[in-house]
This record gives sequence, structure tokens and C-alpha cells, in this order.
Amino acid sequence: MNEIISSTINYNKTGMTNAFGWFDISSEDRDRVSALKTLVEENINDIIRDFYDRSGGFDHPTRHMADADHIARIREEQKRHFLELVETGLSEDYYETRRDAGTFNERSGVSPSFYMGAYSYFLKRISTLIREQSDDKDQAVEIIMSLQKIASCHKALTLEAFSNAREEAIEAREREMSELPVPVLKMRDGMLLVPVVGTLDSHRARLLTTRMLDAIRDHSARAVVLDITGVAAVDSAVANHLIQTMTAARLMGANSVLTGITADVAQSLVKIGVTGQALNPAGDLQRGIETAEQLLDG
Repeated sequence: MNEIISSTINYNKTGMTNAFGWFDISSEDRDRVSALKTLVEENINDIIRDFYDRSGGFDHPTRHMADADHIARIREEQKRHFLELVETGLSEDYYETRRDAGTFNERSGVSPSFYMGAYSYFLKRISTLIREQSDDKDQAVEIIMSLQKIASCHKALTLEAFSNAREEAIEAREREMSELPVPVLKMRDGMLLVPVVGTLDSHRARLLTTRMLDAIRDHSARAVVLDITGVAAVDSAVANHLIQTMTAARLMGANSVLTGITADVAQSLVKIGVTGQALNPAGDLQRGIETAEQLLDG
């Protein structure tokens, strides 16, 4: 049971069956919604146009997207997305369209709030048309309820795909950041500066240690300023690695000064029991260089 609740989308017919089951979507629901295809096709252009033309406090792409072609692509994608809503067959192709829509939204800068706002507007307009064109009010209610169920499933699958695409993008950026080189700069005779930017994971922390110790040996350095201003987070493993690196530097005759500790990083370090004495912090880079100068001249 826990596996079912926590699982993400499986892009196959079995996964689609499960998703329709979670939202209690029957074959009658699919038939009712499929019958709306002509109604949606006849009105979709007007609905999308009106959504963009109206004013309101929503996350409107045109407010921060200057590229008209980009906006046009988003509109066309929304049109396709809403038309697919009435193509409610139980197929792998349908499942793939949800993944494609979620990925498109993430890569195109379409936020979940804007996506949900557009969907809400579309459903309101279509529901109004159903009521206006139906002679049987009870039947209209049944159609709208079926539409709401399938739309909920449709949105959920798309948002889950959006979330997966966002996680993949974040992981890719983190991998890129973790692969950034670690430069070692000679400030003056006896002093080195090691600026660290990006993700400082265990792999990159080991690379940092190797580069720093090699540079201490090659330049006969007696002071090293280790600046982590560009590092967003430091966990316990990385903090311990920094301490070990600075200890190894002292064994090679170089005192280390750690600069650029942010408030968030400082709180994280305190929680895991790391003391200022262990890291020899000096606030910002300027103060770190001044401290290193004093170590050299003293």
C-alpha cells in the first residue's frame, strides 16, 4: 500500500489504469468527456485569447517574457493540452502526453500557479457552455462532474511530470556545479587564496583538499584563505572534510583562514557541533586576507 501511495507515474497502460482508478474515473466518464471534443475545438481559441486578454493578479507569462514567439509556443501548447483532455483513451500515448506537457511547462518557465489558473479558467468556460447548450440540466451536471474528475487526473499527472522534470533539472545543475574546477590563486609569496563556488559535495571536497595541499607544497605557502562565499550549503560530511583539510594544511606548515560563511551555513555548522575555533573563520574575504597577512607578518 505504501508503495502505491508514494509511487510516481509509470508511463504505461497499467499506470494509466491506476491513475484513473485513483480519481474514480469510469468508462462512462470518459465517454461523456470525449463527446465534448467538438465543443472544445469550436471554443478553445476564444477561451485562450480571453484568458490572456483579461487582467488579474495571476502569474502572467507576458509580464516577464519579451519573446513573442515564446509566448505563442506556450499558447499553442495550452491549446493542445486542453484538446487532449477530451481524448481520454486508456493508452500509453495519452500518458506520454502528460509527461511531455509537464516537461514543456518546466523548461518554458510556466509556473504551476499559472498552469492551474489557466486550467481553472478553461474549465469554468467549458462548464458554462455545457449548461447553456444542454436541455437536460441533470445530464449537464453529470457531464461537468465527469469533466472535473478527468481534469483533476489530467492536472495531477502533468504536475507530477513537471515536478520530475524540475528535479532532473536541479540535479543536472548540481552536477555541473560540482564539476566546476577549484582554482588556487597565489596572492603573494607565502599566501594562497582558494575561492570555492558551487556545490561542495564530498567528491569536490576531496578534490579541494588535493589541490590545496599540492599548492601549499609547490608554493611553500604559510597561509591559505579558503573562501566559501559561493557555496550555498555545507552538510556535516563537508564540514568535517573542511576541518580535516585545514588540519592537513597546518601539518604542512600553513595556517588556514575560512571566509564567506553565510548565516544559513553558520547555523547548520552549529547544529552539527562545529566550532569557530576548528574552522578559524574571518567573516568576509577582505578580513580573511587581512588575517592571513597578520599570520605571515607575525
